[in-house]
Amino acid sequence: MQYNFYFDICAMCILITLAITSLSRRWVPAYRQRAYLMLFFTTFVSTLSERIETYLQMFPFEGPLYHPLEMLLGSIYFIAHLGSGFCYLMYILSVLDIYVDFRRLSDLISIYLNYGIGVALVFTNLFAPILFYYDENGSYHRGDFIFLYYVLAAYYIGYGISLMFRYKKLMRNRTKLVILSYVIFMVTALIIQYAFPTVLLENFFTTISITLVYISLQNPSEMVDEHLNILNRKAYLEGLDLKTNRNSEHSTIFVTIDNIKALSDEIGFNQAQNVLKRIARYLKNVGVKEMSLQTYAYRYSEYVFAITVHTDDSRKTDQLLVTIAARLQEPWTFGNMAIRVESHCFLLKFPEDYSTTSELMSKVDIICDNASNELKSIIDVKRDIYSTLRSEQDYDMLARNNLDNKTMVIKFQPVLSKIYKINYTSEVFFFCMDENGNEVDMRGHIPDIRVTQSIMDVDEFVYRSACRALSFWNAGDKNGKYRAIVGMSQGEISRTDFVKRIKKILREEKADPTWITLKFTETTITTMNQVAEKNIKFLAEMKCSIIVDKFGSGYGDLDRILSLPVVQVNIDRSILIQARESEQMKKVAQGIVNLFHDISIFVGAPDISSESEKRMAEELGCDYLSGDFMGRPMKDSSFVKYIDAYFDEGKKWG
Repeated sequence: MQYNFYFDICAMCILITLAITSLSRRWVPAYRQRAYLMLFFTTFVSTLSERIETYLQMFPFEGPLYHPLEMLLGSIYFIAHLGSGFCYLMYILSVLDIYVDFRRLSDLISIYLNYGIGVALVFTNLFAPILFYYDENGSYHRGDFIFLYYVLAAYYIGYGISLMFRYKKLMRNRTKLVILSYVIFMVTALIIQYAFPTVLLENFFTTISITLVYISLQNPSEMVDEHLNILNRKAYLEGLDLKTNRNSEHSTIFVTIDNIKALSDEIGFNQAQNVLKRIARYLKNVGVKEMSLQTYAYRYSEYVFAITVHTDDSRKTDQLLVTIAARLQEPWTFGNMAIRVESHCFLLKFPEDYSTTSELMSKVDIICDNASNELKSIIDVKRDIYSTLRSEQDYDMLARNNLDNKTMVIKFQPVLSKIYKINYTSEVFFFCMDENGNEVDMRGHIPDIRVTQSIMDVDEFVYRSACRALSFWNAGDKNGKYRAIVGMSQGEISRTDFVKRIKKILREEKADPTWITLKFTETTITTMNQVAEKNIKFLAEMKCSIIVDKFGSGYGDLDRILSLPVVQVNIDRSILIQARESEQMKKVAQGIVNLFHDISIFVGAPDISSESEKRMAEELGCDYLSGDFMGRPMKDSSFVKYIDAYFDEGKKWG
């Protein structure tokens, strides 16, 4: 039988060219690259076996091995050719980052069973010619059930098309074009070769499709950290986006190496990097070696690794986390040195721990920033501290957006005094607007110590807004009756040019420094640096008053407080609550109030939220009360009307 085998020769040349060209590319240990390698291998084997098998038909020889060899090569061709369809489906799944596990019944039936049936048919064909056979002259003939193989091949083609249309929004246009071209090529080749068995087009068209896949593959250098030869952050986030967009449950183990910088100083930079390489090599293979799980390791950031775990068995994932953490506590041997690293591990699951890629990135950053404070090597990401830190970060981003878009709202909250239920002093707060236009109360969501540019910018914005309002209300009178209290963060007071910036705002808004009292938390006062302390003393020279807020809740340092020009101390709300519940604590609270009164410092009780708290503050002898129970924050025009209406009625402290 004469075959048009030139297409097979062309296919072989193209495949060899691709193989040689691939040698110049860095090998990427990624799901997509492995699927492509499988596709390349099956196509190469299919083409090679077909070429040898057709050669044997065209040039038969006498001998006992001729017919068995011909049947063997024909069987290999059928298995490998169907395998190319199977591997092309695997490639499509890898593009979508859909992991296939033969131990999962659904995957076994939908993916592997079809190929298993094909292999079983070929094996049966060795004993009964149901698919193909060779006559005594070595010529190829189709069996009665050859159509079954075309049905099996059509299944993989149809499955691939269905995936493409189902997840078309998750695929790049060029990837969809490559998949469609494969379908067109294969359907065309199947029809032609079925009608004309001597025209060997199937492998040639498959090779063309593989070439298009090769061209469409991303440059491996974009996906790999070349120093550690491990997948990089971009590769991880790309796969993460696909999984989250598909709402597919998945897990990632993160590993932080906390002391690499210290190791660099101790053993040298190159040796420390060798430690990282050893760790990266371990993490790349740990899933298969330890738990027989398919995992992929990524360098998420400079000293943080991410390991994606492809399994639905949460028990095995947790066990792998424990295994990795235990190994990282052991020394890494280099020459005569046993080097220990300080590391932490934590597990994040979708959608249990995050719902979007940005949420995961934010959460990972928070946990890694605070990992050195963890005593255990495995971090419990569900601890309240991480929810609090995440909340602070969210509010920080919200404040930044409001500042940039100029949507922040300034409100004034009345302050209660001994003589009048309401006086002319107010506390100034800022409220943000969320994306739906709703007000977000920022009180209580600004950390004492954490410093960000957004927090410092908010401080200045609130101070400027207070100066502008007071300048209007007092009409330029330095002895004007309206006063304001503005909170300041540790970052703002620690600026070297803080006083200069305050003076600039006062000058531009035509306000007097005596109108505004600055409020700092007890923790801020106690932990501030020398620059901040110097700035506070400069404020005293400007006749600007200072209030210590939340006394009794943070790091207390009475000596530091007394050394500063403090005119008022606000006791923390928790003290009022405890004083209400315990007679002994009430005596302690009374002692605190008497202590400050004895040294001529006023005492305030902020955040009053109930009648019982108000009565307790009055009983303890607090000079000033404030809180939503006494009067909610209001806009500037509403505050002035509220004050005027009150004094017109002449109401007294009741």
